[in-house]
Amino acid sequence: MKTNFTRGIVYVCIAALWWGMPQPLFFDEIKYVPSLEVAMHRGVWSFFVLFLSLLFLNEINDFFLLFRSSKKIIILSITSLLIATNWLGFIYSVSINKVQDASLGYFLTPMISISLGYFILNENLNLRKIISVSLMIIACFILFTNLDHFPYIALLIGTTWGIYGLLRKQIQVSPALGLLYESGLISLFAFPYLLYLSYTNVGYFNIDFSFISIMLFFTGIVTIIPLFFFNLGLKYTTLGLAGVLFYIAPSFHFITSVFILGEYMEFQKLLAFIIIWIGVIIFIYDAVKNSRLS
Repeated sequence: MKTNFTRGIVYVCIAALWWGMPQPLFFDEIKYVPSLEVAMHRGVWSFFVLFLSLLFLNEINDFFLLFRSSKKIIILSITSLLIATNWLGFIYSVSINKVQDASLGYFLTPMISISLGYFILNENLNLRKIISVSLMIIACFILFTNLDHFPYIALLIGTTWGIYGLLRKQIQVSPALGLLYESGLISLFAFPYLLYLSYTNVGYFNIDFSFISIMLFFTGIVTIIPLFFFNLGLKYTTLGLAGVLFYIAPSFHFITSVFILGEYMEFQKLLAFIIIWIGVIIFIYDAVKNSRLS
């Protein structure tokens, strides 16, 4: 049990680290491509790579078994819409040089996950966790009060991702199979749209080995890797802990945006960053200590 718990922490951390640095740098390279087009390519190529992988591993038959459960199909249909919206919000934030707005959204996500875990999944909140969450709320308040615009991107990203994690935890579906369904449903809408762009000669993808075409293909791979590990981690950890570990991602978003992409960081954001990580350390310490007692 303890080994699975530790494994879950490692999986979520891998996902968060990937989201934190490689992804924003990757999408910064193609930020001149319209956000909707990039999001559609993410869906299509994620489905393509996953389908071939499961076919190679002889696990594709398990995918068709999903359709025997109406509950799983309904939930996965909702999560596919949530993840597509989340992708679009993140890609758009990178394209307009607002990676820090995206990171604020992901800072909000763990609090949403903790709240959903407490009210819906009956996950306990003891004194240490309450202190931790309180620090996170204070930090987010500091961030919100120092913005010069309404953080619609942050709210969109935070709420879609928090609800996505909750719903995926409600069903016993392997990460690969769930992602295959989600990306497949997105592809039903994305593929005709991309064909239309190609037909009208306004799309950026061509069947060649140009830099942009290769990068658009790799949107599927850079999407699958962290989502696979995050959903795998959810199987072994609580939604609240997974949400807190997810703070690694927006933390690296801040680091990437300032030191690599050249975005300006105000003192208030740095202060909020420090307060959040104090809360994160308290929450992780409590979760690990409780896992040893169980």
